[in-house]
Formats: sequence, structure tokens, C-alpha cells
Amino acid sequence: MRAVIGDLLVDANGIKKDPVVLVEDERIIKVGSRGSLTVPSDAEIIDAKGTVIMPGMIDCHVHFTGSKESAPGPAKFTERFETRLIRAAVVEARKLLEAGFTSVMDTGGLIGLHVRNAINEGIVPGPRVMAAGRYISVTGGHGDTPYMPLEWVKEGRPMGWGMDGRIADGVDECMRAVREQLREGVDFIKICTSAGGGGEIPEYTLEEITAMVNIAHSWGRKVVVHCYIPEGIRRSVLGGVDIVTHGNLADEASIKLMQEHGTIVVPTMSIYYAFSQRREGLRQQPTSQRRPSRVATTLFDDIRRIYDSKLILAMGTDTMGSPLAFGKNALELELYVEKVGLSPIEAIKIGTLNGAIAMGRKDLGTLEAGNLADIIAVKENPLDNIKSLQDEKNVKLVMKGGDIYKNNL
Repeated sequence: MRAVIGDLLVDANGIKKDPVVLVEDERIIKVGSRGSLTVPSDAEIIDAKGTVIMPGMIDCHVHFTGSKESAPGPAKFTERFETRLIRAAVVEARKLLEAGFTSVMDTGGLIGLHVRNAINEGIVPGPRVMAAGRYISVTGGHGDTPYMPLEWVKEGRPMGWGMDGRIADGVDECMRAVREQLREGVDFIKICTSAGGGGEIPEYTLEEITAMVNIAHSWGRKVVVHCYIPEGIRRSVLGGVDIVTHGNLADEASIKLMQEHGTIVVPTMSIYYAFSQRREGLRQQPTSQRRPSRVATTLFDDIRRIYDSKLILAMGTDTMGSPLAFGKNALELELYVEKVGLSPIEAIKIGTLNGAIAMGRKDLGTLEAGNLADIIAVKENPLDNIKSLQDEKNVKLVMKGGDIYKNNL
């Protein structure tokens, strides 16, 4: 048994002073305060006094790529797939974990499944990973790579992140594509139902979406869609999808529809902000995918509208290693506070409990009895400075499932 003792506990349930969290094996068995909770004499004491203890953070939209962070544009995908796979498993996964991210959803790619398996087998340390495998796209859509020969894209050659799509057109082929991903052992299905960067074109019919969702749900898997625009959101929600990722161009009608269906939304502000900070971003996207004025100028207001609608928002960054480096994912929480106007505790809820809800994990996201012991300890109080969560050195303790992966107390 272990006893984690801190100065403050912060999670979606509120704030507790002088907390003690008792952990046995992989789970939390009791939470109390010093002076009121008896710590067994044989318990290992994890002295985190002087820190704030929190649940491990959850990013519901990453892409393991193994790319060199310093490489510009497509050049970051010119290395061999095997090299990038090793870098993703050994470097990117470790950076996430040491930054306090104990769970992530890899929302499409050829690498994430392998990273997940390596972590689960104990080959490398890393966060708990749910992986989608190849994301499904129409011909010419967001998951296609039009500047490459169509046969190469269909083959799924591991030439770069943009080659990770699985093209499927028509109900029968869409059903086959979903079954192929399920055969690979994916944790959920990812579908592109509108163009990238806020493009105007909806990319699947309602019939195609419904067919894919039915197959996935029959296997007990959730469906996540890449989608920005109202018509794409409308078709996705009516088709039964569980999570809309991005979604920031939703209008009032599509927001209302998501409310009626209990759809979860995972905005990804960080990727746009990181691009804009490098003075690149939307200017470098193909012309067919540009939507600079709408996305860039109304992004934070759009997310505030969605938040005020009482939809469940979970944290997502869309990091691929560049321009937002792995381990800097808590930028998304800073943006919720500084740009969207939420309180730090509201942002932390989005980055912990709501992420657990999106993952379908009732045993994550808060520090309470029965939950998995995903616990981090941070030196600076994030309620005073939410930006401090981006500093890996500020994260002093990382525990995932009761095992300690970092202890700099």
C-alpha cells in the first residue's frame, strides 16, 4: 500500500486541503485528509507535501508520428517508418507521461497502435493509449493525399502522417473499412466527415456514416469524427457518432442537435495557436483546405459558444510533434482559461474528468476510491497559474495505475 500526501488536492470534485490518498495495487482505496485518515503503519509514504496533487491529465486528440520536431513541413516525414515508430514509442510516449499525461487517445495513424502495444507490454513507459488505427476517408477527402498516386494511398504505405488514411466510398466499402480496423484491434473508429481546416465540403453521406457507426457499435467501439462544418456535424450526429473532434464551426442548429444526442466535443485550439505563433499555420495548407478568416478569427468565441451550451468538452491538442511538441499539451488548458475565459478548475475538469468520459472510462479522471491511481503532483498551484502545467519540471510525481514513473519530490 502507498499513501500519497500533499498540500492540496484539485480535481473535478473540488479542492481538498492536506489530502491523503491511499493506493493499493493499481487503485485508490481511500481519500481523506491528514489528521482524519489513518495511514496503515506498513504503507509506503509518498511525501508530496508542498505540492498540489491532481488526477493524471488526458489528451483526447494526439497523433503519434515519431517525426523530428525541428523538421519543417513534409520534411518531418521523410525518415523511414521504422525510425519514426521507435522515436514515437521511446520519446513521444515518455514526454507525455513525464508531463503528467497518463492517458491519451491517438485519433488516427499507423503508429499509435504499435505504441499502445509496446506500452501495454511494458517494453516502454508511456501513457495509457487508446488508438484508432487508420482513419477512414472518402476519395479526395481529408484522409486522402491527393498529391500522391491513388494506389499508394489505398495501399496505406507508411510514408507519413498524411498517408495513414483508409479510403472508402459507398456503404459496402465503408463497412469493410471499419471491419478492417476492428480486425487490427483498434479501440475506437475515426472517420473524416468534413474537410480539414474548416473546409466547406461534407465528406460522407448520412447512409455511409450510419453504416460505419452501426458496425463499430456492434463491436462495442465508439466512433470519433473529424468535422468542422454544420452539415458534416448534422450528418455525423444523426448517424450516431459519439465524439465530434474540432467542431468549432458548429452553428446553433448543430449545437442543439449535439445536445439532443449527448455528443461529446473535443476542440483542438492548440494546433491552430501553435501554427499562428510560428506565423505559419493555415497559410501552408492546400488551397482546398484553407479557411483562415473563419477558423483563425472566431476560434475562441466558437469554443465559448459550445461550452456555454453545456455540451461535454474534453481536451484535445491534435499534436503531431510539430508545431506543438509532445509534452506541451497543457497549452490547451491555458487557452481555455486565457482565450476562452474559463476558470482554471473548469479547464482542469475538461483535461481530466471529461477526458475520462470521452474515453468511456468511469475509473479515471478524479481522485476517489475505486478509481485507477493515476496521480500527478505539481509544485506550482495550477489554480494560480494554469500555464505552469506546461512545465515538465513543475511535474514532480507521476503515478499511473499505482506505479510510479517519475518521482522528483
